[in-house]
Amino acid sequence: MDFLVLLLCLYLSWGLFQALCFIANRGKPSRKRLPPGPWPLPIVGNLLQLGDRPDKLFAELAKTYGPIMTLQLGRITTVVISSAQEAREALQTHDLAFSSRTIPDAVTPYDHDRLSVGWLPVSPLWRTCLPLVQIPLRPR
Repeated sequence: MDFLVLLLCLYLSWGLFQALCFIANRGKPSRKRLPPGPWPLPIVGNLLQLGDRPDKLFAELAKTYGPIMTLQLGRITTVVISSAQEAREALQTHDLAFSSRTIPDAVTPYDHDRLSVGWLPVSPLWRTCLPLVQIPLRPR
């Protein structure tokens, strides 16, 4: 019986601690300056909202949040650009800033993230390796 009371007290104190941390951090500005977006669920983020027609969802979200919005897909934060003009500006004017990609944990143990052209960031090494990959893809 004493064990259950102790366990209950620990559980309640942990919940109180989490609630106080949440309230304390709520008023502070976020470190990331991200565009607005729908509120994500705790673990899955906005994945359940996508459904079978994500194009219609993006059109509805663009009416609510504007042409640039943030979605949380699992644990990955994703910025969605739903306007052709905004996408052109982002991909032509700021191409180096948006050219990186998220590297999955599965490719990092054997240094595939540093040795594979598909995972390399845009750098002099990537520019050197890219023609070697493109040669077999060129028509003869």
